[in-house]
Amino acid sequence: MITAVDTNALLALLYDDEHAGTSETELRRAYRDGRVVTTPIVYAELAGDGHFDTASDLDRFLSDLSIQLVEPSRAASYRAGDRFREYTTRRPDGLQCPACGAEQIVQCESCREELTPRRHIAADFVIGGHAAADADALISFDTAFYRTYFPELTVHPA
Repeated sequence: MITAVDTNALLALLYDDEHAGTSETELRRAYRDGRVVTTPIVYAELAGDGHFDTASDLDRFLSDLSIQLVEPSRAASYRAGDRFREYTTRRPDGLQCPACGAEQIVQCESCREELTPRRHIAADFVIGGHAAADADALISFDTAFYRTYFPELTVHPA
């Protein structure tokens, strides 16, 4: 069995946040079941976090956790792009009220630009596409997102 790891599960360990214990438990389970891998996207996100001074430091961190860096297959990359396209056609243009569902366009008071919610980027879909096509499961705390766009993917914690 191959388990992929999302950036947020590794950051939980680095910063010992509220998900650190769960992340450690899920990684231990994954080690017992097989290989643990991550993608260059996760590597880049970890490097961009500023926690590691050098690539060697980051490499050592992943090595200490027995996490292998692997390239996504063409099938994984295609799936990521396909699901990203689905996402871009589904996302609303404005902000949506969580209570009644009404969509509104809100403009910045300073520059008059339309305000929009945080949007997922293609990198999120590459992580999901890789896990869905090249692995058997994903460790991530962005469960709702991955279950929405990759319903075939097993995401831990469940």
